Amino acid sequence: MHYQALRDIRIIDLTHRIAGPYATKLLAGLGAEVIKVEPPWGDGGRSVPPHRATEAGAAPTDRGGLFAFLNTDKYGVTLNLKHDRGRALLLELLADADLLIENFAPATLPSLGLVHAELLERFPRLSIVSISNFGQDGPDRDTPLNDLTLSARGGWTYAVGEPTREPLTPPGSLAQYVGGLYGAIGAMQSVFARNFGDGRGQHVDVSLVEATVATMVYDHVTFQYTGTLRSRVGKRFAIGPYFIATLECRDGYAGIQNVTQKQFESLCAMMGAPELARDQRFATPLARMANNHALLEICERFFAGCERMWLYREGQRRAIPIVPIPSVAEVLEWEQTRARRYFETIDDPVLGRIRIPGTPLRLTSHAAAPSRPAPLLGEHTEAILGGRLGLDSAQIGSLREARVI
Repeated sequence: MHYQALRDIRIIDLTHRIAGPYATKLLAGLGAEVIKVEPPWGDGGRSVPPHRATEAGAAPTDRGGLFAFLNTDKYGVTLNLKHDRGRALLLELLADADLLIENFAPATLPSLGLVHAELLERFPRLSIVSISNFGQDGPDRDTPLNDLTLSARGGWTYAVGEPTREPLTPPGSLAQYVGGLYGAIGAMQSVFARNFGDGRGQHVDVSLVEATVATMVYDHVTFQYTGTLRSRVGKRFAIGPYFIATLECRDGYAGIQNVTQKQFESLCAMMGAPELARDQRFATPLARMANNHALLEICERFFAGCERMWLYREGQRRAIPIVPIPSVAEVLEWEQTRARRYFETIDDPVLGRIRIPGTPLRLTSHAAAPSRPAPLLGEHTEAILGGRLGLDSAQIGSLREARVI
């Protein structure tokens, strides 16, 4: 049996790009009916690479791989919210919706006459989830933001890189996905509060920067308790007396973490140098912290002559945390993800057969439903406007001519 925990929840999705679509994707994967509303020219995320050309030399399609992943299990409708009729149709869709999820800049919807407080008053059971850069208020409310800004203002950039070099920005859009997670959690929380509270919806305000800051708990607690900031340590990462490092191997890189005295003694034995555990430079955790560079050089020489998987298996045998650092290609073929069938293959109408990450959620009594491909632009417009709002083909044709849909 497939699990549909949110099967009775209807969501109007006004999100675009990454954070918002990821939040609604998670909810759609749990069974919610998600109606993705795009302008007639499409979500800007459709143009984000990677793209797959339909034939050699052909122009890329308007369906990038990222869009295809972020919008699975959704229904697609086009509405021009700059048009009076488009906004009126949106309001009709909201009449029986549980959630409106959007990630516009805070001033955007009010500028269209769609004020959050007025929508909540008009539709008492509706909750609105707003995912924005800095939140709905504050002096930075309307400040533009990109992944570099998000990582920097959230605190990630400061801690990444070599100690004598400039800070580095983590790759990709990780902070956007963290914000999307908080958006999905906030959406479920608001529905739970409505169903078990006073029956009214509410406005959920999610700040991407605050969601990023929330992942830096250790740094904030350390600063408040000790007054010290964690410095950049490059491939070496030491918390107090612990030894944590990323080291080059014969066939790539591996990470190692030594926390206990027993682990260090086992590492020395594995390297064929048990006497190091008695060396005064390394005999205690505090001594190892003081002589971190010397210990690192010894480990670097040993790791350089070994293969990653040998280190991993030998580390497992000796209870030493050592892990190979795989590429994305290797993650796709990792025996653990294959055994759990984590990556799923879907037949996309434009991209063909593609593999996408599945859900990390597992329920004992229900299995996850196979994902449906992301909708083509406006794929379900006629079905939803006709079947749900009662518009006939002539009315839909008139809306198309007026560029409302």
